Amino acid sequence: MIKKVLWMLVTILTCGLMFISCSNNDDSNPSSGRTYKLDQKITNRRECHALKAIADDALNLKFRQIVFEYTSVGPDLKTPTRLTGVISMNPAVYNKEVSPRGLMLYNEFTCAKHGERTSQNEIDDIGLYMNKYENLIMVSADLYGWTLTEDKPQAYCCPEITSVETVDAWDAAMQILKDEGYDISGLPTFNVGYSSGGFSALAVQRYCDEKRPDLHWNLTSAGAAPFDINSVYISNITSPTSGYACSFPLVVVAYKETYHMDFDYKDVFVEPLASNIQKWILSKDYGTWEINKLIAGGDETLAKNCPVNLILTPAALDQESPIGKKLAKKFRENSLCGEGQTWQPSTKTKYYIMHSAGDKYMDWHVGEEMANYLKMHGCNVETEFGDWGNHVDYGLFQHIGKTILLMEDCMPDKDAAREQAIKDAIDKAKEYIRDKVYDMTGIPL
Repeated sequence: MIKKVLWMLVTILTCGLMFISCSNNDDSNPSSGRTYKLDQKITNRRECHALKAIADDALNLKFRQIVFEYTSVGPDLKTPTRLTGVISMNPAVYNKEVSPRGLMLYNEFTCAKHGERTSQNEIDDIGLYMNKYENLIMVSADLYGWTLTEDKPQAYCCPEITSVETVDAWDAAMQILKDEGYDISGLPTFNVGYSSGGFSALAVQRYCDEKRPDLHWNLTSAGAAPFDINSVYISNITSPTSGYACSFPLVVVAYKETYHMDFDYKDVFVEPLASNIQKWILSKDYGTWEINKLIAGGDETLAKNCPVNLILTPAALDQESPIGKKLAKKFRENSLCGEGQTWQPSTKTKYYIMHSAGDKYMDWHVGEEMANYLKMHGCNVETEFGDWGNHVDYGLFQHIGKTILLMEDCMPDKDAAREQAIKDAIDKAKEYIRDKVYDMTGIPL
């Protein structure tokens, strides 16, 4: 554990050492095609402090949030629905002591339990982006099924509704920032996500390319994401075990509830999962690893490497069965690459796709499929598929660190930021060495 914490700190400081201009059109009057008004409204202002337990003040991880409501649509893509989103920035940007250097859309990863959204609790990885060198303004959408609509099923990995609600949140946030007096005109824009958040990031990219060409992303960065849902399905049914037993059930439940698919949960899942979908998943009373453990019969060790026959029925494990064909068809329809996809990604956007080869939640080849799809369509794609351990081991920090470096390439004053980061990193290193020498020898340096 100590080695992991030290590795995290070294990674963060290394990113600072490596910091070394793009532009975006002012999007004050986007051609949204909406038939409803966003009616954005600020509902809360929060002071947050990410990674407080292990990296207190190491990179000024204190930041501020503006929580807001806005109108979007529900899963039917037509019923106006009030949702929430959040704007995050470090204190200096929030207080207008320094100017923002970029605008970032942060697409959150998998959530399963009440209170886990960006405007509520999950803020540690956001804090790394909120460091004092980047001076980003970050926007996140809580999405349908959370906060104001937490009594409804979430539309997990459902690309169209996720994209509409996310872009609506972005537009609402841009208007709030202008009303609050922040100078955001001409700033570079970044579309970022990891895990299911990476799926959302590419879904947003596709939506903007096809329906919102007025929105341009300088960088779309996605790590360890299930871009091809059908490919993930095949991987699940051909592997003897799952390193993240709840992931596929979360997708199946979301698809049945969102798209009103005609099947019974007992067609797909074995007991006791089949009879406990409401209690374990739809209730949102359990986090993902709690669900994993429940599926594994309470065995914590087995939950980390769960046999798929404790999750799926023999019919669901056969893609040629009636239920297998039904699932595969819907998954293909909602994948972002793979069979049947005709999306032409923007060649003006830079893409970063990464996936750890040691990921046990899903096979890294899904990232390679997405990267190949982008390359086949003439896009500028940077990829990394090294082994950084499991899904939330070092791979997450690799994605954050590399994304920060790629964002720096598009930011104004990047040389000044780099010089300040180097100075601060050296000062921190000297302070760390002095403290360690004193702890071991009692000799002050």
